[in-house]
Amino acid sequence: MSSWIGLLKKEWRISKMWIITTVGIVIAVNIVAYLLALKYDEPITMFVPSLIVTCLHAFYMLIFMALGLQTEAKRLHLWLHTPQPAFRLVSAKLLIAFGSLLVSLFVSALFTYIASLEIKERYFHEEMWNHELFIQSGVLAVLSIMLLSIHMAVWCLFYWVIYRICKQMFAKLSGLIVALIYFLLGWLFSLFMKTNVYEWLTGWGKIAMPGVMFKYNTTEEWIMIEKIETMSIGAVVFYGIMAVLVFCASIWLIDRKVEV
Repeated sequence: MSSWIGLLKKEWRISKMWIITTVGIVIAVNIVAYLLALKYDEPITMFVPSLIVTCLHAFYMLIFMALGLQTEAKRLHLWLHTPQPAFRLVSAKLLIAFGSLLVSLFVSALFTYIASLEIKERYFHEEMWNHELFIQSGVLAVLSIMLLSIHMAVWCLFYWVIYRICKQMFAKLSGLIVALIYFLLGWLFSLFMKTNVYEWLTGWGKIAMPGVMFKYNTTEEWIMIEKIETMSIGAVVFYGIMAVLVFCASIWLIDRKVEV
């Protein structure tokens, strides 16, 4: 356990500048948007950029892992020749990536929330704004961003491993081979999604989730309307299991196929 804690500390030392930089970018974008909102007296000028930055966090862990793995590739002989198994090496990197996502996403979501309050004050009557519903929908959106970010990070790891293996055998064609595998798997999965088997695996356990939509009324101006969304527990379980299997396959390939 202590050796894995050492790996976490090492990943933190390597990644802390990235974490500080991304949080700094989030703050800088929101400050600029806030100043523009003050200049033009239009709260949407702050809300829209803030919301976009928050949504872009879906790609946070993917970019983090891509940059981190590329750094490790330059010293692959040191990384893979440590006494630590590949599971510990990769899980430490993923955990730090997730931790940094939480920090950056929290800061970004907080700015988006503050900007939304300005939207409320300008365009909504108090009785037309359901604050509890808005918070619930926001939390669900943030959770969705986090899960999507984890999923893409795991697939990034998988394709990086495939790239390293291809580079050992077909150095000049490795990038093309990985691209072909990516599109082939995507095409096959799109076909699978149209089957009854996919519907059976993902369609069970449907539950109602709170959602919001906004509508303009000429007499009451903007109003918030509750929109019930349906979420399938089966889909969450299916994609969760898929991510675990892809992660395990990546670890197995690193241990047995990736050479330095």
